[in-house]
Amino acid sequence: MDVYIQHLTGGSDSDTRPDSGAVLQSTLDIATVTELSRELGRRLDTSKEAILRTLCENDRVYERAIAEADKAQLEISELLRGVDDMQALLGNERSGIHARLVNATENETRLRVQLQDNSAVLACLRLLAQLNASLHSMDALIREGRLDQAAEMLVSLEHELSTATIIGNTRISDVLANRVELAKEGIRHNAITALQEVLVVRVDDGLAQLSVSTGTRKLEQGSYTQSLFAALDTLGAQDEALAAYSAHFVKSFINPVLASPAISLATHSADMSTRRFEVRRDGLATHVSSTADVCAIVVNAFVFANQALLPDYPASDNNENTGRLASLWAPESISAVANMVVERCLLRSIPTTRHELEELRRTTDVLLEFESRLFALGSVSASDISNRPIHTAVGRLDDLFIERRCDHAQSRARELAEDTSFALFELERHEVWSLDFVREKVGDSGCGISPLLAEACEKAVASASGGVSADFVYPKCFISRSMHRLVSEAYALVNEATLSSDVSASSCLLLGSARQTFDLYGALYLTLHRAQLTKIPALAWQFFNDCMYASHHAGIIAQLIPSLSSTPSEGKEAWLETARHFFGVGSAHIADLVVRESRELGALIGNSSSNRDAFYNAASDAAKEQLEKSRKQVRLAVTQLARAMQPPVVTPRIYYQTLGHYIDAVFAATIEMVAGIRDIGVDDSQVLSDHCRSICSLSDLFRLDSHILAPYQNLLMAANAPGEHSVSVELDELLDSDSEAELHQSLEGRDVQSSIQSARLAKEHCKLSSKLVQLADILLISRADILARRRAGLLAQFTAEELIGLIRALFSDTNERAQDIDTLKSLDQ
Repeated sequence: MDVYIQHLTGGSDSDTRPDSGAVLQSTLDIATVTELSRELGRRLDTSKEAILRTLCENDRVYERAIAEADKAQLEISELLRGVDDMQALLGNERSGIHARLVNATENETRLRVQLQDNSAVLACLRLLAQLNASLHSMDALIREGRLDQAAEMLVSLEHELSTATIIGNTRISDVLANRVELAKEGIRHNAITALQEVLVVRVDDGLAQLSVSTGTRKLEQGSYTQSLFAALDTLGAQDEALAAYSAHFVKSFINPVLASPAISLATHSADMSTRRFEVRRDGLATHVSSTADVCAIVVNAFVFANQALLPDYPASDNNENTGRLASLWAPESISAVANMVVERCLLRSIPTTRHELEELRRTTDVLLEFESRLFALGSVSASDISNRPIHTAVGRLDDLFIERRCDHAQSRARELAEDTSFALFELERHEVWSLDFVREKVGDSGCGISPLLAEACEKAVASASGGVSADFVYPKCFISRSMHRLVSEAYALVNEATLSSDVSASSCLLLGSARQTFDLYGALYLTLHRAQLTKIPALAWQFFNDCMYASHHAGIIAQLIPSLSSTPSEGKEAWLETARHFFGVGSAHIADLVVRESRELGALIGNSSSNRDAFYNAASDAAKEQLEKSRKQVRLAVTQLARAMQPPVVTPRIYYQTLGHYIDAVFAATIEMVAGIRDIGVDDSQVLSDHCRSICSLSDLFRLDSHILAPYQNLLMAANAPGEHSVSVELDELLDSDSEAELHQSLEGRDVQSSIQSARLAKEHCKLSSKLVQLADILLISRADILARRRAGLLAQFTAEELIGLIRALFSDTNERAQDIDTLKSLDQ
């Protein structure tokens, strides 16, 4: 029943709900149904009331919810309207709240930065005021001369400036740093100036003086110089400042003293009130101060300066300086002074002879002692002597002597080449090279011939077959005094190179220098005197003899080199090249002279129109006069050329050969002029024949006195030892004959060769002498005689064309002449 009612009323859960079919199928009675109906009604009423109460409650809740929802809707509407207004305000970039907030934030940031900057500026101003006060105090100390205190303040100021981060990397910091650097430089400059004021340097033409300033507060304090050194030390500029002061002292006092040839100590006072150090200078003195005097003056000058600048310095120099005393003078200045002294007392005095070298070597102990005392005054370690200038120079004294010797030889060669006196040296006898000859050559060098060179000479002489080799004989002639001295200088250098027992680099240097003197002389002489050699034949022959003489001795030295040099093959070839060079230069130069003079001689015959007209009209009086004038001009020119080279200027062989070239040039020009005439009259032929014979008379210039020729007989085997007799001959003396008459007068009374001998020499050395004589005959003989001589071979020097031309010029045009011309042509076929 209850289950059923619950089901009807819906009061039971679905899980406990009974099956409706089971309920309907159950059998109920009326009472039960009635009871059930009543119970159902009761329960329905109860449910109605509950439902009604629930509905009423729900209705009240709903009303409250509706009221609250309306209120919330109103609030939301208000909020939405506020949001719209806010959005409207935010949406305006200039006047919106966002823009105002951004501006407010930026203003706040800017104000904060400005506040920080103002604080930094205030702190910076306070720091700058403090630094400025320090700078003013430092300036006051500098003005008062208290440089040591100023330096300490400057260092403190620099430290404050470096640690002041508030002004770091700013323009103010840069300005202050620059100001500090200027102050440092000012203190350094003032310290050096103050030191210079303490030790006053005065130098004039006759006196160099060091004096200590007196009567000042600085000297009364006694420790003034120490305060200067303390200031420099505080700034870390002591080395730099002392180097500058040392350089000033050396430049202003030591340099002028050492630059004077003669110096002497005038005054050295130790009294503080009158303290002076004076050196007398004599720039015009003929003597030079000794090494000991120079060294003593320089050391005493430095000691005096030490005593003036350092009150604690001992009164006597005991070479035991320590501490600040050892650092007063910069090492560079000490080394510079040592270099000047070694330059003055050693390097400038390097001699050119061994004897003088040994004398100089005895003075080196003084220099070494001076250097030790000098370097004791500086800060260079006493044990460090490897880089000392004087010690180094003394150790290289032998090498310096060799270099000096080589330089002197080159200077000597240059001086000899530049000599314009052109003084002659006569080889009075044929020069025979031997050991005695070499010994004589090296005798002027102050030392005897070396054993090595003597052995090489003896070996060379012994190797010559027959006692005296032709390679060792130079004929009697004239050479220049310069070349004679140059050869002596070369032998002296070769001897110098062999004085040591071993063959060293110095020996090779001397041997090379000996050869270079030849090369330098040859190059300079030809360059400097080319114009004179071209214009003056006598000088040209002198230069030729010089070249041959140099070539001769260079070749001999080349034979000695294998016994003297460490590189015998290279050294010998170099000397042989020098010999070949001089031979080639001399030969080429004299060949140019002969060609040039021969051309000028030929020009005297036919280049002028007056001379050509005289050949074409020889029979006229004017032509005869012109031909005679031309003959005299030619003879005078040949005579002057002959006298410029007449033995013993050159050997007879060279004289004959060259004279033959000159006369042949005259003969050739004369033959050419005559052969070129197309019509020769009878009278003209006689004049031209006489002219040809007069030109042939030039052959008498081949005649030489017997006493001139005598020394050249048996030249190679009977040559005497050379003699030395230096003579100076003016160039005009070789060309002093301006007329043919003077020449004939100079030949009168001489023991001359016969005319036959002259003709023989002319025929031997003048290829055209016979042709010119035959031309003179052709001008006078008949055609038949011409043909007969041609058939006999007497006119072999003439070509068929030349003979045909002469026949056509001399003889009329006839059938006989034509037949003779045909006959001449047939003879050559």
